[in-house]
Amino acid sequence: MPFRLSLAVAVLASLSLSVLAMPTNLVANTASLQRRGAEGEPFICPDPSSTAAAKEALLKAGAQSVGRCTFEKPPTSLLPMAEFHLACADIAIAMLENGCAFTADFSAGNNKVNDAAELGVYRNNWHMLRMYCDHFKNTTAADWLKVGSQVHNDVGIATKCQRQLWDTLGETKFFGLQRGGVGNPGAGSEYGEYVKKYDDFCQADGGQHMSDGMAVYWNVASM
Repeated sequence: MPFRLSLAVAVLASLSLSVLAMPTNLVANTASLQRRGAEGEPFICPDPSSTAAAKEALLKAGAQSVGRCTFEKPPTSLLPMAEFHLACADIAIAMLENGCAFTADFSAGNNKVNDAAELGVYRNNWHMLRMYCDHFKNTTAADWLKVGSQVHNDVGIATKCQRQLWDTLGETKFFGLQRGGVGNPGAGSEYGEYVKKYDDFCQADGGQHMSDGMAVYWNVASM
């Protein structure tokens, strides 16, 4: 009996040491997953009032969703109407990219520079912004931080550019550049499918998730 007891104590001690030795980020990520639930399962954000306020700020800045979209193609656009059926998924993209924060909850550039730098609540890359948003015309790749910080810190500018990118590029090209950049525009197909899932959540329950303190999560691969 003493031998068995000693063995049991040794095993428990070993397990305890193993848990303590786990990388801190792994433990944190596990806790985060438990808090937000399984993929595709709606959950209440840790600070629901802040989440609701951030959503409302985006809506006031002009962000749209399919449920609030008129589906009117810009009169100057030559793109087919089919390219615009997700043109109002701004809230869905903000949720996909930032979770409950609904703000640019990352450092400007997101560890990328020049045209690859990710900026703003919609994480548009600098190439997209300087090529297709009038606010940043006549800028260069090297201006990504000095000038690009404007879109990173201002949801009004970010949303204005987001709308203009959609109107100019249409769905296929927008998703391609958003996810794969200039070098891999074909990478946008899977990303677009996830945006549709997020937007379906936004439209559920009468569209209340456009402005409440809830979110949903899918494990979308990093850019």
